[in-house]
This record gives sequence, C-alpha cells and structure tokens, in this order.
Amino acid sequence: MNFTLFKSGIETKHKLPKHWDELSLKKYVRIMKVLESKEEKTEIGKTVSILRILSDVPEEDILRLSIKNINQLGKHLIKFLKTLPEDRLKHILKINGIEYGFHPKLSDITFGEWVDIDSLITEGANDNLHKIMAILYRPIIAKKGEKYQIEPYEPCKDREQIMLENLTVGDFYGVSVFFSDLGMDLLSHSLTSSIQKLKETRKEREKI
Repeated sequence: MNFTLFKSGIETKHKLPKHWDELSLKKYVRIMKVLESKEEKTEIGKTVSILRILSDVPEEDILRLSIKNINQLGKHLIKFLKTLPEDRLKHILKINGIEYGFHPKLSDITFGEWVDIDSLITEGANDNLHKIMAILYRPIIAKKGEKYQIEPYEPCKDREQIMLENLTVGDFYGVSVFFSDLGMDLLSHSLTSSIQKLKETRKEREKI
C-alpha cells in the first residue's frame, strides 16, 4: 500500500509491505518489541509505532495524517499482521552477490557452534536472531550441483550485521519450521518462540 505525505510544501511517497516476507529481520525485531511492550497499552499507540517502523516516517508526521488516512493505514496493517511468512527452508541465500549456505550437515555441527547458539538463546532469541542465522548460514566456498561446502565456523560481526540488514522474516521462519519438523527442541523452541507471538498476534487481530 502506498501513501503520500505533504510537509513544508514537499510531497513524499511511502510504501507499506503487504506481507511479512517483505519485511526485513531488523524491522521485525523492532515491531515485536512494540507488540510485546507494556509501556504502550493503547491500540492506537501501537498502530502509530508500527506504522512508523514499516514506513520509516517520523511519528510526528504520521500524527499529521487525517483520521481517514489513519483508518485506511490501520486496516492495511491488520491485513498485514494476519499474513504468515513462507515456511520453506532456503538452503542458499544470495546477499550482495555472495551465496550463503545453510549448514549442510547438522549432525556434524561443532561444539563451538552449538555453545554459541545456546548462549544466544539464553541471552534472548528475539534480539539475537541475526546472530543465530549468521552461524547457520555461512559463505559457500565450494559447490558441485546441489551440494556445497561452507566456511568453517568463526564468529563474524560483519556477517551478523549483513544478516540483520538483509534477511527477511520469511528467511528465518523457514529455518524455524525446519528445526521444528526435525524435533530439535533447542533451536526450534528459540526460533519459533518469536513466530508463536506472531501467530498469537494474528489471532487477536482476527477478533477485531
């Protein structure tokens, strides 16, 4: 959905996503914090905060919109929250020309990888999703047909930032579903906890 803002005689156009799959992981984390926040208790307050995150429009400019426009944006937001991300695991993600492969053989995951993932879960899975994804997805260094080899594991702040800035909700949702299907409780619980909150939000919105 597109909407237009007029400020100081200047017209700017803004776009809201239609589906969670269009949303970056970075914005998703910010939205979940709004939905979980106990500081902002009113629905209209949360709506304004989420619109600000989705559109990158300052709150003061959103408050200048007419009630008619806010109602239209609110209806779009409800439809958006009712969608669910794609649940297919993407084995290869291409970001800025580099291919990142999902860990090709989880049975061979190293103790160091597992310890780091466990620590990130303990610290808070929602805030560390990009770091978990940076462990599970690493640059491909060899490839033959559908088989590939990824870099040996080393913590990488740059890769974590790349994941935060470029991954979508659909990217990590597919991973959470994959681990859930495998019955791997440690990872599936951490990654699906955020999605469960998303589903609960969807149910609540359907009552509106």
